[in-house]
Amino acid sequence: MQLLNSPVNSFEYAGTTIYVKRDDLLHPEFSGNKARKLAYFLEKPPTGIATLISYGGTQSNLMYSLSALAKLNHWQFRYYTKTLSRQAAKSRNGNLAASLNNGMELIELNSDYDRVTSALISTPHQLVIHQGGAQIEAEYGLQQLAQEIILWAQQNNFANPAIFVASGTGATALFLQKHLPFDVYTTNCVGSPDYLRQQFNELMSKSPKPWQLPLILANNDYRFATPNATLYRTINRIIETSQIEFDWVYDPVGWQILIDNLAQLPQPILYLHCGGLLGNATMQARYQYFFRQHN
Repeated sequence: MQLLNSPVNSFEYAGTTIYVKRDDLLHPEFSGNKARKLAYFLEKPPTGIATLISYGGTQSNLMYSLSALAKLNHWQFRYYTKTLSRQAAKSRNGNLAASLNNGMELIELNSDYDRVTSALISTPHQLVIHQGGAQIEAEYGLQQLAQEIILWAQQNNFANPAIFVASGTGATALFLQKHLPFDVYTTNCVGSPDYLRQQFNELMSKSPKPWQLPLILANNDYRFATPNATLYRTINRIIETSQIEFDWVYDPVGWQILIDNLAQLPQPILYLHCGGLLGNATMQARYQYFFRQHN
């Protein structure tokens, strides 16, 4: 199973060379930062586990990778989410459909969602992986990614590249910053910049000592997984220019914020491709509906 040493491609944008770490090419079921966050469990699956448990959004990229992890290890997979929208319930493609095909048990919660998910803990027979893979085991694979980035910089004589990754829980950016001698830049795709800082601090509280935080380029304008005409134009322009397919949930915000701040970042810039392409069909369907409603 290929989970290491993804290639780096580059393209020119607005007079700037932008490099892309192609973690989307690692593995069809464990691509992008999902491969890195789950590397520990893929290489060292715990013994005695009967059930894998997680929670989050109904089109989560991590949800699908967890369903594949459970199937690989012959575990049951139980996933908690908030009540499905009518559109999500009818969908026959994307991460939800693929996860259900892998045997995932989906449990919908409404008012009890926060109470139930906050009380989930691992036991000798069940493994809990938190939303977004935001837990200490994620550091293992992200340290491997950091070493690949350091080697890439050395081979290209880049003394101080800027590393950029779009954030949900922020685990990828945080653990990369811990193991990189370069600044890691990120933006909040979910919630506010303060929410992202809170996620950083919660993860760091489990470590014996704090470390440097990634630098947040604030997103104050774009709501998570919400179609937006500006983001639509941006991600299409990036895809056309780079000839690389990107995720349609996180990457439109990531690229928009990166472009807005391009002049103030050191060169060169390495953008981390976090995979998640299976979910594109459902997000693109949202865009089709959005444009029908606004025409």
